[in-house]
Amino acid sequence: MRQLITYILIVLNLGSFAQGEVLKKAEKAFDARQYKEAADLYEGLINTGWKSSELYFNAGNSYFKLNRMGKAIYYYELARVLNPNDDDVKINLSIANGKTIDKIETRENFFINAVKTNVLQSFSTTQWAWMTILLLTLALICLFSFFISEPIVLKKITLSMAVVFVIAFGITYLLGYSAASAKNNNKFAIILSSEISIQNEPQEGGTVKFKLHEGTKVRVIRANGDWSLIALDNGNEGWVPVKSIGVI
Repeated sequence: MRQLITYILIVLNLGSFAQGEVLKKAEKAFDARQYKEAADLYEGLINTGWKSSELYFNAGNSYFKLNRMGKAIYYYELARVLNPNDDDVKINLSIANGKTIDKIETRENFFINAVKTNVLQSFSTTQWAWMTILLLTLALICLFSFFISEPIVLKKITLSMAVVFVIAFGITYLLGYSAASAKNNNKFAIILSSEISIQNEPQEGGTVKFKLHEGTKVRVIRANGDWSLIALDNGNEGWVPVKSIGVI
C-alpha cells in the first residue's frame, strides 16, 4: 500500500514538474513574440485539465496578439469567472470586446443592464455567500449587544448598527441569489469561428437566419447532439455547431 501511495505521489510530482516546464516554455515563447507557439503551449496545458485565472489570462493574451479575438475573449471570460476582481482581465477583455464585429443591441435598458451585470459579476457566488454570512453575523452580534447593554446611548448605537447590517444582509443576499441564479440558469458561450451561419434547425443545409463573427457572446439555450441553440440579447435565436463556440 505504501509503495502504491509513493508511486502515485511520484507520478503527481512528475506531472507538476512537466506542467511547470511547459509553462516556462510558453512564457519564454510569448516574451520572444512567438505567439502561436505560446498559444499552443498554453492551450495544451488547459487541455490537461489545469484551471487557473493566470493560465487563462496568458492564453487570452497570446490569442489577442494573434488577432484571434474569439479565442482571446473566451479565455479572458474564463479567467474572469475564476477571478472576477482582476483589473488586468477586465481591461484586456474590454479592449478585446471593442475589436469584435457584431454589436448586439439589448432589449433591456442599456444603463440598467450594464449596472446589473457589473454588480453581479463583481464577486463570485462564493464571495457573495461569505458576505451574507458575515453581515448576518455582525447583525446578530449587534442585537446581542443591544440586549445586554445597559446605557441607553449604547443600546441606540447597537440597535442602529443591527438595522444597518440586516438591511445590508438583505441586499447582499438578493444580489448573491441573483448571481447564483444567473450562473445556474444562464450558460454563456463565445463564438470561436471567424464567421458562422446561424440556422433555423440543427442540421447541415438548414436555412441561414443570420451570421455572427468571432468574439460575440451568446446565451446557450440547449444542446441537440452536435448543435446548440443560442440566443442573443436582442431576442434572435438559432442553431450553431457545438465546435464553433466555447462555453464559459
